[in-house]
Amino acid sequence: MSGHDDVPEWAPRNLPESGGGPDAPYTFLGASYPGGVPSPGPAAEPPPGTAGERPFDPFEKPDRSPRSAGPAHAARPPRRPRPPKRIGGILLGPLAGAVGLVLLTGIGAWALTSAGDDCAGDDALTISVAAAPEIAPAVIRAARRFNDARHEVGDRCVRANVRSTDPAAVATLLSGKGVAGVTEKPDVWIPDSSLWIRLVEGSDRDGPAAGFTHVGGIASSPVVLAMPAGLAARLRNLGVPAQPSWKELLAAAGTAANAEQGPGAPGSVIPPRLFRLQVPDPQRTATGMSTLVLAASLLGGDPEGRARFTGAVRTFREGVTPSVAAEFAAFGQEAGDRQPIALAPEQAVFSHNAKRPAEIAVAVYPSEGTVFLDHPLTVLSDDPAKVSAGRLLGRELTSATAREDVGRLGFRTSDGGAPGTFSQQNGLAARAPKALPPAPAEQVTRIMQQWAQLSLSIRMLSIIDISGSMDRKIAPGASRLQSTIRTAQNGLSLLPDDSELGQWVFSTELEGGKDWRELVSVGPLNERLGSATRRQLVLSAFAQTRVKPNGGTGLYETTIAAFDHMKRTYKPEYVNSILLWTDGKNEDKDGPSLEETLDHIRRAYDPERPVLINMFGLGKGVDVGALRQIARLTNGDAYVAETPGQVQELFLKALSQRVCEPDC
Repeated sequence: MSGHDDVPEWAPRNLPESGGGPDAPYTFLGASYPGGVPSPGPAAEPPPGTAGERPFDPFEKPDRSPRSAGPAHAARPPRRPRPPKRIGGILLGPLAGAVGLVLLTGIGAWALTSAGDDCAGDDALTISVAAAPEIAPAVIRAARRFNDARHEVGDRCVRANVRSTDPAAVATLLSGKGVAGVTEKPDVWIPDSSLWIRLVEGSDRDGPAAGFTHVGGIASSPVVLAMPAGLAARLRNLGVPAQPSWKELLAAAGTAANAEQGPGAPGSVIPPRLFRLQVPDPQRTATGMSTLVLAASLLGGDPEGRARFTGAVRTFREGVTPSVAAEFAAFGQEAGDRQPIALAPEQAVFSHNAKRPAEIAVAVYPSEGTVFLDHPLTVLSDDPAKVSAGRLLGRELTSATAREDVGRLGFRTSDGGAPGTFSQQNGLAARAPKALPPAPAEQVTRIMQQWAQLSLSIRMLSIIDISGSMDRKIAPGASRLQSTIRTAQNGLSLLPDDSELGQWVFSTELEGGKDWRELVSVGPLNERLGSATRRQLVLSAFAQTRVKPNGGTGLYETTIAAFDHMKRTYKPEYVNSILLWTDGKNEDKDGPSLEETLDHIRRAYDPERPVLINMFGLGKGVDVGALRQIARLTNGDAYVAETPGQVQELFLKALSQRVCEPDC
C-alpha cells in the first residue's frame, strides 16, 4: 500500500454500491483470516482450511472477463484502425495528445491533480488505521468517503490510510511483548473485540496503553455455537430447546465440568459426548479469548468455579484450531460418533453460509447469553489533532451508509440490530441474544494467564496407595481404591495425547524392599510401547490394580523417590507434577521420618525446575497435616475427600492449583 493510498492492494478499486435482494450472495472476510486477507496472485497461499478458495467479497466488482464465443456472442472481425484526422493540415492522434498535455502545463495541471492530491502534501494530517480483517472492507469504504469529504483539523486537511491488520499482532506490539508482523503503532486501532484493548491495558508495560481514547464500537457479532443444519435438526427431534444452556452443550462436548455427575448433564436430553467442540486459539483470536471469558463468567458464582473452569479449559484445549475457517472446514468430518461444532462469531456463520455450502451452518444462541465482539474504534495517539481526526472518522463509521456496509458483511449494529437478511433460512436469528457483562481489564489478564498455564501440557506421575485399608468402603458398592481408580480414569480422559503420564502404586515392601512399584513409565500418552499406547497401558494397569492385604502405607519413602525421579527427568516445556492418593498416614517405621522428608524436599526443590506435589486423602484416618506440609513446600496442597463425588471435584481442583502459583 502506498503512502498516498488508503486502500490495500488486495481490495477492489471500483466497488459497487449496496443492493440486491435477499438472495444476493455475501462472504466471510475476517474470522477466517486472522492474519489479513491474502493478496491475489499465484504466490498467495490460502489460509488453513480454505483449500485455496477465495472468499466472495460483497463489495467486489463483478467479474468482467470476456465471455466465450457462442451464437449470441460470436467473434467479430477486428476493426480496421482509423487513420489519424487532419484538421488544417495538423496531424491529430497520440502525438497531439502529448503536445496538448505540454501546452496545459502551468495552466490546467492543478485542476487535474487537486481532486486527489490536495490532501496528500506535507501539511496534510494523515492518520494510520489498523482494522481487523473481517471489518476492513467496510472501514476502507468509509475511509474513502471520509477522505473525499476533506475534513480539517486545525486548518489541516485530514485523510485516513487503512490497513487490514491482525489484532493479535497489534496487541503484541502495544503490550511490549515483541513484534508479530506489525512494527509501528497505528494512530487508530479497530480490533474485532475490546478484549484486546483490555488485555493491553491490563499488561504490566507502561507507556503504550497510556492515552488510549475510546471512541466506541462500530459493529457487533455475538459468539455463538455453530453446527451443521443436520445436527441442529437432530437435536430438535430429541426435544432440545431452541436455546439450550451452555452447561448442557459443554457437557455433551465432554467437558470435565460435569464429569463427576456421570454421562450427560442432569435433565438434559442431549446424548453425552455427542459433540467434538472446536475453539479458535485464544492467544491468537478474540473469539477464543471470548470463550474463556464466557466460561469464567458462567462459573463465577460456583463454589467449585476454579475447578470447573479447569475442566472447561481442558476440553477447550483438546479442540483448539488455528482459525475460525479451520472450524468450518472440519464440518462433515466426524470423529467416530462425535460431530464437530464450533464456537464462532455469528458473522462467521453468515459468511460461511453465503458461500453456499452443501449443508449450511446454524447458529445456536444459549439461554444464559453470550459475549459480543464489538469492533471498537480506539485512538492510540496522544496527539490532540489525531484524536480529533479519529473522532471524525468514528462519525463516518457510524453513519447510515457505514451501517449498511457492515450489515452486508454479516455484522449487527453496535446496539445489536441485525441486518434484514438474517433469518432461519440462513441459520441466524434476527433477535439479539442476551449480552453478558464485559470483563474488566484485570480479569481478562488473569484469565489469559490461567489459559497460558492450564493449556501447557502436563507431565504427571500418578501414585495410588494400595495398602490394605484402601479396600474399605467409601460409599455403597465402592471401595476407596475403586473410587480413586475411577477418578484417575476420568482424569486420564481429560489429558490430550501430548501429555506425559506415568503410574506407580505404593504400600510397604512392594518390590525389592522398596515401598513403591512402577506400573507404567512416565512418557507421552500416545507413545507406542509394544503393541499398545501408553494411554492403553495405564488403563490396563488401573483395571489390574488390587490392594495388598495387610500392607502398610510407605508414604514418606515413596514421596521422596517420586520427587527425585520427576526432578531428575524434568522437562521445562511441561508442568511437572506428582499426584499421590492415600487413605492414611506413614506406617513404614524403617523409612524416613516426616522431618527427614521435609528437609530432603526443602533442599532439593528448585524454583527454576519446579516439581509440584498434590496429595489426596480419602477417609477420616488421613494425616492431613503431614500431607499439607510436604505439598506446600512445592506450592502444592493436600485435599481430603469422604465421598466419590468429592474425590472427582478435588482432582479437578488440584489440576487448577497451578493457576495461582506461586502464591497459593
